[in-house]
Amino acid sequence: MLRRAAVCFPVLFFTLLFAGAPAFAVPQISYTRDPLHDYRIPIPLVYTVGSVIMDTGPKPLNKASDLFIDAKGLLYVADTGNNRIVKLDPGGRLLAVFGDDQGLKFNAPEGIFVDEYGDMFVADTGNGKIVHLDAGGAKVEEFVRPKTTLMKANANFSPSKVIIDKRGYLNVLDRNDPNGFIMIDGGNQFRGYIAANHVPFSWQQLLIRLLATPEQKEQLSKAVPPQHANLTMDSEGYIYAPTVLTDKDQIKKFNALGTNIFKKDTFYGEKSIDSGSLTLPYFVDIAVDQYGIINALDAASRKIYQYNQEGQLLAVFGGHGNVKGTFEYPSSIEVDRQGRIFVLDRDRNNIQVFVPTRFSELIHQASALYFNGRYEEALKPWHEVLQIDENYPLAHRGVAKALYKQERWREAMAEFKLAGDQEGYSAAFGQYRRAYVKSHFGWVVLVIGVSAYALYAAVKWLRRLADAIARRLGY
Repeated sequence: MLRRAAVCFPVLFFTLLFAGAPAFAVPQISYTRDPLHDYRIPIPLVYTVGSVIMDTGPKPLNKASDLFIDAKGLLYVADTGNNRIVKLDPGGRLLAVFGDDQGLKFNAPEGIFVDEYGDMFVADTGNGKIVHLDAGGAKVEEFVRPKTTLMKANANFSPSKVIIDKRGYLNVLDRNDPNGFIMIDGGNQFRGYIAANHVPFSWQQLLIRLLATPEQKEQLSKAVPPQHANLTMDSEGYIYAPTVLTDKDQIKKFNALGTNIFKKDTFYGEKSIDSGSLTLPYFVDIAVDQYGIINALDAASRKIYQYNQEGQLLAVFGGHGNVKGTFEYPSSIEVDRQGRIFVLDRDRNNIQVFVPTRFSELIHQASALYFNGRYEEALKPWHEVLQIDENYPLAHRGVAKALYKQERWREAMAEFKLAGDQEGYSAAFGQYRRAYVKSHFGWVVLVIGVSAYALYAAVKWLRRLADAIARRLGY
């Protein structure tokens, strides 16, 4: 209890200290959440702002929507308001601009994907097509609305985001199509939908259907499932997608069959009442690094929520503001092989580069080892994390898992308790109880035998005493 009180005190202190201060005076902070009691736990900074990219040539960025980092670490920006694609080196130096100068009449492009050869695939949203460019910016081909009866005939094709999966199919997010991602092959043929959301079940809706008029039922039948806001793919081919306007499963990880493999009915992000009403997270983009660490960008809170490979919260940072480390309206996020996070701010027309701290690097290293089942190897970096912050819950859980594998049950129980992991604690306690009984089996049998004999003797003596009393009374 004292440890938890010590954890909460810094949060209260900084809240009171800066409650009436202007936005520029608020320090950068990072925190995570207690998995058992669900309150914020302040942690050391996980990222610092290394640089801010603003110079993109004669024209500054204008309402840019998407950011992509290719295999060489080069940056590509879908500069929506300027109807162009901007190419930058990792330091932010302008390398090329693709648009009117090449005769490419983009109309508000909102998405960009670059393959391993440097070829670009632009979601030309306003023109209703995907444009394929070679590495030099020359137009190769176009992908338009595919012919299929499964797509609504009267709906405009408005591709907003695009990626190419391991099979070579284009996976397209169409802002007018709620049926999931549209798969298109190299011949512009429709290959089906993948990763569709569903209208959630509601007892209220069921009751309305039972009592509603035919006209009301017709309106209910038009209800559409919550839509994905973006899509990204990791090195193994898994597709990640944030879903908006829903109160659970806002982050999904899809396999090749389009099945979400994350734990269902999970809430991601945080609810907020800062605006005077309840606000749910609004994740607009996801970036996954080479270790499988997930960075989810919440446009509602202007924060970055970082999760491990199993969807467990590692850290939260960022926020709403006009200084480094905060955002006006973040629209896209990417991560490079050095672990640096690039965040595109649509309203401030810049890209902030976040550099991981030693604390963050240790968490990622330990999480990767832990996820791959190398619990004992993860023990060293987890201990280093605890040397920096002894209250970090996932580090305690990682240590507990390693101790569990080593059959050090009592120590594992203590670490699971610090981590707030009830399931892990119960498992360790069960193993400890089994091991205790096994190691003390002889004594247990002896105690049970002596107890049984003592009980038998006591019962026998009580019967004799009762008989004696009965004889004295003449019964």
